[in-house]
Amino acid sequence: MACGSPAENGLFDSASGGASSAGLSSSTGGKVDGGGDQASGGNQANGGNQANGGNQVDGGNQASGGNQANGGDTSAGTSSGGMPPAPKPLATEADCQKACTNGVCDKAVCVITCDDDHPCPEGVKCPAGVPCSVACTGMGSCSSGIECRDAESCAVECSGANSCSGNINCGGNSCEVRCTAPGACLSEVRCDADQCDLRCKGAGSCPGKISCSNQSSGCLIECSGQPSCQNSLDSAAMQETHISCADSACPGQISCGGDSCSVSCNGQSCSGGVCCRAGNCMVSGADDKCR
Repeated sequence: MACGSPAENGLFDSASGGASSAGLSSSTGGKVDGGGDQASGGNQANGGNQANGGNQVDGGNQASGGNQANGGDTSAGTSSGGMPPAPKPLATEADCQKACTNGVCDKAVCVITCDDDHPCPEGVKCPAGVPCSVACTGMGSCSSGIECRDAESCAVECSGANSCSGNINCGGNSCEVRCTAPGACLSEVRCDADQCDLRCKGAGSCPGKISCSNQSSGCLIECSGQPSCQNSLDSAAMQETHISCADSACPGQISCGGDSCSVSCNGQSCSGGVCCRAGNCMVSGADDKCR
């Protein structure tokens, strides 16, 4: 992973409370008329998996011979931040209409909006089994936490000052959390999803612990606010972890494991040190205390 902040993936560019219609990133190639998945380079599978170098899964990762680039995914089939694209939702619009009692449905996604006119002081709980998108746009609008561990996938946006002062817990296929306002995400952010994408962009955002559990395959943590991520960062993701810290961010200890871990410390960041116990460690801008 290159030094600096990972590139944004445009999750919150669409309507309906700032979330995309599926609450997830789109896949790299998509379906083609031949019946197979289209690879990043445009090759068609013609009714089956591509045989060159092994079968392909998740839009381009090669199963035979291992993944490329230091044990990670190839650029085809991964998002710009280094994470593979999230799967399309399995739930239907009918599933959402049945489960989404505290929000509105955008196709299959339950969208919950907490703003100045309609704050959520009692906490936000996403319904089980459907994708969930939570937008906390007002100051202190999500003051008692967000619980999204039972949803199919989670997308959480904290864009109001001090908007998400309670804990954020998420799970499912994928979890994306954006803490973009000053002082957003004031407590712990914990991801148990298969793919975790946690970004602290606001000044003084994410002063609590940020973690990806060993239930995760991949974990991306971006601390680009100055300062941001003032507590510890911990990833037990089984396959790959990517952590990026801007100047003056990440003064707490950073630890990671799994198959592969890359940590990029820019300027006067990562003052609490880095401990990488992964099979493949790539640490820049700081010493790896566990090597």
